[in-house]
Amino acid sequence: MIGRVRTSTRFRRRSASGAVLIGLLFPFLLRAEPFSADGLTPAEARGKIIYTAGRSPAGGPLYYRLISAGGNSFPARGTSCARCHGPHGKGGRGGDAVPPDITYGALTKAATVSRRERVAYTDALLARAITEGLDSSGEQLSLLMPRWVLSGSELADLLAYLKRLGQE
Repeated sequence: MIGRVRTSTRFRRRSASGAVLIGLLFPFLLRAEPFSADGLTPAEARGKIIYTAGRSPAGGPLYYRLISAGGNSFPARGTSCARCHGPHGKGGRGGDAVPPDITYGALTKAATVSRRERVAYTDALLARAITEGLDSSGEQLSLLMPRWVLSGSELADLLAYLKRLGQE
């Protein structure tokens, strides 16, 4: 038995079991999104840029429409969600307007708004509110609320961040 190393049957079984386990988990590890230093996934981090800075994560400008300005589109220079709704989405006072709490927990519950019932938001209804200015019950949001012009990926990133908003 010169030059041969004997391995126990138990060792070979454990090695084989470990290899099978790694083989099963490896595809999931490749698909998992890593977290940033602040605990956000890449999609949430891109959504945070949109929410706080009002710009595209790719570096380009974002645009919005205002019904009060005839529906014309404007570049979002100095305009962002956080400017009215606050850095944590809790809303507050913004001059004559009172921006609501837009944390996901608040939006996904039915509520009374301006003495009328509003149904809970789903992701699709929240996307409609952001881009079309309609609340979850189909009523117009404030004329001061920008109707954001976002790509599908930008909207998905913003929705991902809104689900984390207020939990940071």
